[in-house]
Amino acid sequence: MRAVFAIALGVGFLGLLGWIITSAVAASVDGWEGIDPDERLGTNGRTAVAGVFGFGMAGLSAAYAGWPTAATAGAAIVGAIAAGAIARLAP
Repeated sequence: MRAVFAIALGVGFLGLLGWIITSAVAASVDGWEGIDPDERLGTNGRTAVAGVFGFGMAGLSAAYAGWPTAATAGAAIVGAIAAGAIARLAP
């Protein structure tokens, strides 16, 4: 399961990094407003990226804490839901 959580964390991190970079470029470079992920993907896209990142982060944390597999999977799901809910609060 650690590999699944590690892959989710890596994909979520790359998605988050890409989101930040494209938002910055869209806001600061004339003519590049079309690549803004908030305009293209909206709140649902932001929630998905945060959910994948939260799933990986919570899953790895619980796995390395020595929790049983079922509890680790539950913690990963709760982490995904929590990260997605927090992402929806962003302006």
